[in-house]
Amino acid sequence: MAESSRGRAGAAFSRLGALALITVVVGLLPWLSGRDPALSVLRARSAEQEPTPEALDAVRRQLGLDAGPVDVLTGWASGLLRGDLGRSWTSGGEVLPVVLSGLGVSLTLMCAAIVVALVVASALCLPGLLRGAR
Repeated sequence: MAESSRGRAGAAFSRLGALALITVVVGLLPWLSGRDPALSVLRARSAEQEPTPEALDAVRRQLGLDAGPVDVLTGWASGLLRGDLGRSWTSGGEVLPVVLSGLGVSLTLMCAAIVVALVVASALCLPGLLRGAR
């Protein structure tokens, strides 16, 4: 019994490690992409605005990008521990309400997909079940 609990603890630990690694990689994507994150944000906010050095510096200061990727990621993670998912880089609004509003649509689609899968699986299995019942 001790071996199975150790195995479960190891599996949980490896999953948490994988989640942490994925979170770090995704959080660093704006810097790993090879493009200036401030330029990407400026283009997403307004395609017409010229990316002047002053405009890019203003975006960097506003979002804290001038502190570097590690500080941005640790700031987001510390906010996450307090239940704050942060603010959108493009709209400036809070992220949590947007995620929660999309959750309803996602759950509806998930339930519809499960119903369709059950109907298709039942239709495929029914002939075999009827033959086996004879």
